Order: sequence, then C-alpha cells, then structure tokens
Amino acid sequence: MTEETKIVINALQYRPNGSGISITLRELFGRFTSETKRKCRVILPKDSPVFPSSGKTEIIEIPYRYEEGIKRVAFQSFNMGKYCKNTILLTIDSKVPFFLPSSCRLIPLITDLAVFRLSETYQKSREILWKAQYKYLRNRATHFLTISEFTKAEMVDILGIPREKIDIIPSAASADMKEVIDSARLKEVRQKYSLPANYILFVGNFNPRKNLERLISAFDLWKEQTSMKHELVIAGGTGWKFSAESALRSIKHKGEIHFLDYVADLDMAALYSAADLFAFPTLYEGFGLPIIEAQLCGTPVLTSNISAMPEVGGEGALYVNPYDVATIADHMEKVLVDNALRNKIVCKGFENAKRFSWEASARKLDCIVERIIEEQQ
Repeated sequence: MTEETKIVINALQYRPNGSGISITLRELFGRFTSETKRKCRVILPKDSPVFPSSGKTEIIEIPYRYEEGIKRVAFQSFNMGKYCKNTILLTIDSKVPFFLPSSCRLIPLITDLAVFRLSETYQKSREILWKAQYKYLRNRATHFLTISEFTKAEMVDILGIPREKIDIIPSAASADMKEVIDSARLKEVRQKYSLPANYILFVGNFNPRKNLERLISAFDLWKEQTSMKHELVIAGGTGWKFSAESALRSIKHKGEIHFLDYVADLDMAALYSAADLFAFPTLYEGFGLPIIEAQLCGTPVLTSNISAMPEVGGEGALYVNPYDVATIADHMEKVLVDNALRNKIVCKGFENAKRFSWEASARKLDCIVERIIEEQQ
C-alpha cells in the first residue's frame, strides 16, 4: 500500500433519524474524513442525510433508498467491491461486501455480538445473514475495531479473533448533548411532546433485548408501592417482537406510561434534562451510548450490571440485575427519594462522561489506519 491508498467508508446504514450505527457513521467516520490525510470515498443510500465530510471526500450515492433493504443489501454484497480496489474499507458490524478485490484491506468496527448471545431477539433471516457475514469477515478482515472492552472480549470468545488484532475506539455523545437549564426551553420541549411534570425516561429502540417489558412491569410495581407522581416516558423507534399493546395488557398504571414518536435530535438534551431518572436496564449492549448522554445532561442513571454497562457508566450510575423486576422497582425508589444518592450519581456521571470524545476517537482511528497501511508496505 502506498501514500495514494484511499479510504472507503460503507455508510449504507446512514439514514434520517437513525441512532446507533447512524450516529457512529456521522460522528466518528465523519470526523475521520477531516482527520486523515488520505482521500476518502463514502458510499451512501440515495436518501441519506448530508454526510459531514471534508472537501477531499468523494460521495457516492447508490440508486436505492435506505428503506429498500433487499436492494441495498444486494448492492452491498455484490456491487460495492468495485469501489474498493487498493483501499482500506471501513465498515460497521457485519455490513461487508462478499466480493472484494485482493488489494482491499477490510477493517470492520464491531459494535456488539448480540445476534449470537440473544439470537431469539432477531428475525431469523437477519440472524442467518449476519452470522454468515461475521464468519466471512472473521477470515477476510485485516484488522478489527470495537467500541468497548466488553465487546472485544466477546469477539475473542465468540469469533475466535486474536486480541492483538482488535483495537478499541470508544463511542461518545454528540457535542449538543449537555444539561439544559433554560426553563423556557424545557417548557417548550415539555409542551411539544406532552411530557408529564415528573417522569422516568427510557431511550432506545424497542428491540426485545432492551428489556422494556420488565421495565414497564417494574414501573407498575413501583407505582403500587409509592405515592410519588412520576410517570414513565419511553422514547425510541419501534422494534421487532415488541408490542406496546401486549406489554401494557396486564399493567394497572398504563395511563401513566407514554410512548413517544420520533424525538428530534435537537430536543434530546432537553428530554434527558427534564427527566428525574434515566432507566436503562437493557439485557445486552456493546456500549450503551444513552448512559453517557443522560450523564452529560445531569440525569441520574439506573442501568444493568451486565455486558458493557458498568464499563461505560463507571461510578456515575446505579446498577441493577435487569432480569429482576422487583429490584428494578426498588432501585427506582432509591434514586428518587434519596437526594444524597441522587446527587452523588449525577456528579460522578458528569465526571465519567468526560472520558469519551468523538474527536479523540477519530484521531485514534486515523493512527490505527496509518499503522495498518505502513505494515502492509
């Protein structure tokens, strides 16, 4: 590989109102295009948002929208390779072309391996495709990236990848994610989304691994035991195998549980800041970005004591067994009634969130890419 080596970024997952992968594409890879000295080529769906890239970046829009999933995946699997001769290909998870030129160096960023640990929470077709793609990239990739020590350990255990072939590039929160103290702004967002005066917040998609049914049951149990007026607000995109109607069927306090439609990115900081508690007892996360977002907004965090959550939340969260409904309810009570505990979690959360920066992660990515190119020469 030479100084002329280009970087190709597979951004076919970049979509309007996206979370997770879309945020990583925008915040990490977008910054990387400005950080690197090399020319970049970004491949996008034709309806994607504007990609935040440098002037030396070539943007290629494929003929298909994000929603045209079968066509988009077919293009990725069979056609994308023609753009990757003599390049470094950066992609996320198992989103990888099956046909790549031999001169292409594949570097996937693995965000989690939940499809192996919680396969029942995925559509069977996706499970089969993604596992096949992981098997392919395990043998094809030059190097691997991931977002946490937890996911690195999962990659070693599940995929058998040598630890020395994996670098950690942590996720981070957007620069816009900060505590909102302007009462007028908070009132505006409360009115826009019809938020209750006091609420517990959950943010995330409604995939079964997000554990929403147990969270709802814990909230219902807590409401039976308290006179506090808090309600539960659930913000996120609909997911497979989750039905709000089914989850609320046996819930007594269903009138105090609110599912929000799309929340604009610019409103998220106020949504977090107005909450009295951020409850995130999910079953599996490769990182758990909402934990950091809540911490930056001064909201106390209650999250799971498994997978990546303790690593990411540090001392700025209260941890709970996500399978134990009674314990989740008990810990809600603790945070909401114990001001000393609440203040401690909030202060520790602010400090903890400072550990993560997209700018630092983009610089680290650039160093890794340059090291790999140098090793190949």
